[in-house]
Amino acid sequence: MSATATAFKIFKILLAQGQLDRSTDSDLFLDFRQPQVRGILADLEEELEFTIVETPGTLYLVPNADNDLLGFVTKDLREWVAKGARLADAFLLCYIIMFMLYLFYGGKNINPKQRDFLRVSTLIEELDNRFGLALHDRAEAELLDEQYGINFVKIAELWDSKKSFEEGSRKHKISTVLNACRLLEREKLIYLVDDKEIRTTKKLDDLMLHYYLQESRVDEIRRFFAQGGDTGAQDQPHPDN
Repeated sequence: MSATATAFKIFKILLAQGQLDRSTDSDLFLDFRQPQVRGILADLEEELEFTIVETPGTLYLVPNADNDLLGFVTKDLREWVAKGARLADAFLLCYIIMFMLYLFYGGKNINPKQRDFLRVSTLIEELDNRFGLALHDRAEAELLDEQYGINFVKIAELWDSKKSFEEGSRKHKISTVLNACRLLEREKLIYLVDDKEIRTTKKLDDLMLHYYLQESRVDEIRRFFAQGGDTGAQDQPHPDN
C-alpha cells in the first residue's frame, strides 16, 4: 500500500471513530510513524485544522479550537442546551465542563489526576461555592471578565437563578450539570453511573495527560480557577497524588 493510501486510511478511521487503537489496527498504528505517511497526515492537519495526538496505545483526532467543520462552535453548544438557548447558557455549559476537568486533573504532581470519580452533588456544591463568591465579590469577578473575555457575573447570575436538586428542566441545577455531562459522555470522554457519579474514560485520561495538560495550559487553567476560591471537594483522591 502506498504512503498516500495508508495516510488516508488512517485519516478515514480517525474521522469516523475519533481514534485509532493499536489493539485493533496495529499495522496502521505503526505505519503512522513512517515519515512519508506522517508528512501527508501533517498536511491534512494543517489544511483541515486538527491535530493527531499520539499516546502509547491510541491515536486521537482533536479538532482545533476554531474548527467549524470538525469541532464545536457556540451555535452547536447553544443548540445542545436547548432550542432557543441564550449565549449565557452556552458559556455556563463550557464553564461547568472546564471546572469538572479541573476537579479531575488540577493536581500539581507528575500525574495531575486528583480523583477517580466525582459525585454530581459534589460538583453542584463546588459550583454553588464558586458562583457564590463571584456574586459576593463582583469586583474580582469583573477582573476575570477583563482577563479572559467572559461575562463571569452573568454566568454566575444564571446559575444562581436555577433551582437546586429538582429534575426535568434546564432551569434546575442538576439538569444543567447532567446536560454538560451527557455532552462529554457522547464524545466518550466520561461516563455517568446512575446519574450520580462521574468517571473519566481512557480517552479523556489520554488526551488530558498527553495533549491538553501541556505546561502552558496547566498554568493558565490553575490561574483561572485559583481566582475563584479553594477547591475543597475530595470525593476520592487518585492513588498517585
